[in-house]
Amino acid sequence: MDQNWIFNPNEAFYIDYYSKDFEVYFHRYYDELKSKIGPQNLKETISEYEIRLINYAKKEYREYAVYQKLINQLTIARTFNKCYLNDDNERLKVDFLNKQKQFENKTAFEYTPHEYLIDVNDGFDFEHRVYPWLSFEMPIFERWTGESFYKPPNMRKLLNDKNQPPPKSKSESKSFLKNFKNSCNGKGIVLSIADKHVDHTVNLIHLLRALNNRLPIQIIYHNDVSTSTKSKLVTAAREDFSHLPQSFYKIQDKFPQDYLHPKSNGLPKQELWFINTANTIHENYKFKFRGFSNKILASLFNSFSEFILIDADTVMMQNPEFFFNLQGYKDTGTYFFKDRAVLQKRSANDGEFFKNMGPSVIDNLMFNIPLMTNYTIQRELFKGLTHYMESGLVVLNKDSHFSSILMMQKINFFPPISGKLYGDKEIFWLGFAINGDENYYFNQFNAASIGTITNDKERIKENGELPKSKELCSPHPGHINGEDGVTLLWMNSGFRYCHQSDQINFNKEITFKRRLKFLSTIDQFKSFYYNPLRIKQAIIPPFPSDLRARNNDEYEPSLGWSMDHEYCARYLWCAYSSIGGKFKYSKNDNLINGRFIEFSEFEQDLFNYYGDIWVGLE
Repeated sequence: MDQNWIFNPNEAFYIDYYSKDFEVYFHRYYDELKSKIGPQNLKETISEYEIRLINYAKKEYREYAVYQKLINQLTIARTFNKCYLNDDNERLKVDFLNKQKQFENKTAFEYTPHEYLIDVNDGFDFEHRVYPWLSFEMPIFERWTGESFYKPPNMRKLLNDKNQPPPKSKSESKSFLKNFKNSCNGKGIVLSIADKHVDHTVNLIHLLRALNNRLPIQIIYHNDVSTSTKSKLVTAAREDFSHLPQSFYKIQDKFPQDYLHPKSNGLPKQELWFINTANTIHENYKFKFRGFSNKILASLFNSFSEFILIDADTVMMQNPEFFFNLQGYKDTGTYFFKDRAVLQKRSANDGEFFKNMGPSVIDNLMFNIPLMTNYTIQRELFKGLTHYMESGLVVLNKDSHFSSILMMQKINFFPPISGKLYGDKEIFWLGFAINGDENYYFNQFNAASIGTITNDKERIKENGELPKSKELCSPHPGHINGEDGVTLLWMNSGFRYCHQSDQINFNKEITFKRRLKFLSTIDQFKSFYYNPLRIKQAIIPPFPSDLRARNNDEYEPSLGWSMDHEYCARYLWCAYSSIGGKFKYSKNDNLINGRFIEFSEFEQDLFNYYGDIWVGLE
């Protein structure tokens, strides 16, 4: 153990091939390396063969060395979190410690010379070494009123809201992270934005008002939200909002009596906060938190014990409290959603790589950190699927999973891991699994395509027949409640039909004439793209467990999803209610059915109202 060790977030994973370590590795595995590259080719000189062997050895050594560095770093973080920041049940922790002491009494442990130089009994001295990217200062919590707080505010007391969970009563600790965790309280909505997201965030706040949201909203930023942006958002949250679209009056009797404010006769005002995390990050590492990384940071430095983390273009279709009442969340303190089940594959080795980043047998025996099980390993990402999770809405209990949230931050520092992922999509649940925390829950269904199904007459097959499958093309992935199989919970990409409308060349788009054939002029195209998506149906395509296409001779789709490259800046995806079919010269039938949902008239009217609110139609 190096008494001067400290985690380096800027680790470049540089490999020195002139080092003694590589020389030892090359000689130790010389015969094995030769067997892997095969014998010398007939046209290959001895020198050329040796060069090929050395190059292959360098490749193998890099994987071996980087792999070991990653395991060491993750093991240190995992062990520190378990011992000093753990989320364990206190009784279970005491039981394990008693067993550990009994084992220690039977075993002669001796400090190494390096360990004598460190007070190993005081783990909090290591916090600065394990988390050097932290400044160990609190964020600044600014309320919409202009009041500032320098520690997490007591939401129950401040808002005089008995529905907010009370703060925890715990003693002060030497650990900054433990103190921060214990000071977090209440529940609310969290999002991370910059100035460029202001318009979508205004739309989101308007929608939250229409959803009758009563939870506080915290906007996490990193010195990159201007006073002008804050002013626009406060106005969206606090101004009277009584001029409602005509679509409201079709369903107004379905809302509770207190839906509209008694004085303004408008939508409920929102409790808005701005959380500046600039103070929390050490100056040397601030550049590490850009783009997707800010969202990971937001999951840590909001002030809530329970929170819904969303993107600026996330569109909820249910009151936010609904998500905290999902059974999966109540059972685990998490609720994650699956992405479109698109048959895009990654390296078959990635699954084994992710598995090996998890807890080892020694972690399990010495520190009671659970091993990764089939609950994680049998998921499609480990079998070779590129995308698994949709992170536009995540529900988390920080009290139960604080150390796993920290592991998410840690993974984000490691390019050999984060480079295998797209943005923050998989970092949430993989952070949990790598931390030894499999107490997470995924919604049963993959994402759906939501909108209006294609007319079958526009899909005449090559043999002249109408298709058996239904098609629904939409730029919006939607998420159906896995607990009832029919309720639309939320969708992504805003509420306009085409979230990328500002980027569209309508003069070109109208010439394709393969889809949206009912739009005959450029003005009609623009109006359709900029107006709200009208939601009548949803299709969750079938997904083959063997990750193989269902080719057939009936001219039916072989894949559940197909991206249309020509429409809506490549954001249009078509989903199919079934894939596969029969073969011409065989009795085989590989048909797989998905899920088709027809929303009720009331649901369609409700979606229309929410869409009009988000877009700003009257």
